[in-house]
Amino acid sequence: MEKFRTVLDFCLSHQKVLGYSAVSLLTAGSERLFSAVAFQCPCNSWNMLYGSVFLLVPALILFLLGYLLNVRAWRLFTACCAPGRCCCYIHRRRFWRYVSVLWLVTVSAAVAPLTWIAVALLGANLYECAVSGSSLLQRHLCQGRGTQCHEQVARIPCGGTLPKEAQTFVSLQTQSQVWSLPSFDLSYWL
Repeated sequence: MEKFRTVLDFCLSHQKVLGYSAVSLLTAGSERLFSAVAFQCPCNSWNMLYGSVFLLVPALILFLLGYLLNVRAWRLFTACCAPGRCCCYIHRRRFWRYVSVLWLVTVSAAVAPLTWIAVALLGANLYECAVSGSSLLQRHLCQGRGTQCHEQVARIPCGGTLPKEAQTFVSLQTQSQVWSLPSFDLSYWL
């Protein structure tokens, strides 16, 4: 019974950290499952839009859900203009309290989206699909080579090959993993 009490005390004293960890683990697992089951790069001119939508829209939905499920957000937004209270005049002190609470709500709501983006970038499938459809990358790699080269660049995520000159330049998976590092650093400080 004493061990149970110790574990319970630990969980209660570290409730916020354990909650953020659980949200991050669930989000990471969901992203991996989502990428494996639902995502398949089209390997054509739609790569950029398709990869970007699969990377950013779920993160936006998770961010909005984080706001909707946060009790502080509901208190902040509904208590401001309660019936019988004047909303036109806000004291300076109260305004900064609202801003402070809004910042805390935003930070806690950002845990799941940042985890989603970081795990997706580490997996590299979504980034590789999106960047291979980028006209900027296609122009850079295919200078003077024609439209067949553009089609080859779009097929990179599907196992397509590039001419030898371009292969030494492109490592989209590595770029994706490098871009995920700042996202992990930011979610560490939240």
